[in-house]
Amino acid sequence: MHSRKITAALIVTLGMTMAGNAAAAEPDAPVFGGWRNLHSASGAEPVLRNQPFAILPREVAKGERFAILDRENKQAVCCLVVDSDRLDAIALETSYRLPGVWIADLLGNEDYNRRHGDPHVFAMKREGDLVDHVFSQEGGGYSDLGGLLLPAGAALDAGGSSIKYGTTTYRLQVQSQRFADDNGALDRYTLQPPAPAAPVVVEVPYSTY
Repeated sequence: MHSRKITAALIVTLGMTMAGNAAAAEPDAPVFGGWRNLHSASGAEPVLRNQPFAILPREVAKGERFAILDRENKQAVCCLVVDSDRLDAIALETSYRLPGVWIADLLGNEDYNRRHGDPHVFAMKREGDLVDHVFSQEGGGYSDLGGLLLPAGAALDAGGSSIKYGTTTYRLQVQSQRFADDNGALDRYTLQPPAPAAPVVVEVPYSTY
C-alpha cells in the first residue's frame, strides 16, 4: 500500500503549526491535526498493517473521536478514535515496529519541534463510517495514506473548499511540495477562520519507505 507512488507533495517531519499559537493554547479550541496510515517495517514480527496514527498539537483523552478529510471524494469521514496513551519513539519502534523514516514523519525533528512545539502522537482505531469507507485512487489520490484530521462533526462543503465545525467556517487551502531528493513529499493544509482569527496550519509528511 505504501509503496504506491505518490504524485503530490511530501517532507520528512510531520508537524502542526498553530499560527499565532494562541489557538493551540485554548483548551476549548477545536483540535485539528494530521494522520498517517502505516505498517510495520519489512521483516518485523508480528506485522501490523493499516494502523492509523494521529499527530496532534496537544494531549487528548483516549476515546476522543476525529474525522478524516477524503480529498478525492470531497467529504469528511468519521471516525478515527484515540486508542492509546501518547506514544514516543521507543513505543513506535518496539510496540508497532515502524521503520525509522515513518517514526520521523510522526515525531518531527528537533529543529522543527523547537519552533512549533512537540507533536502528540497516538495510535488510532477506525469506527463508524470510516470502517467500510472506500477511497478513490483516481488521478493519484492517496487520502487512504493520511492527511488532515478534523474534529468529529466537522463537514466539508460540496466544492471541497471550506470546512464547517460548529458555527465556524474555515476556508481550506492545500499545498503540496515534493522533497528535493524525490524521497517523499509534504502536504500543507491551511484552515482560515473568519478574521481576525489566525489560521491553523497542519503539515503532513509522507517519507518513502
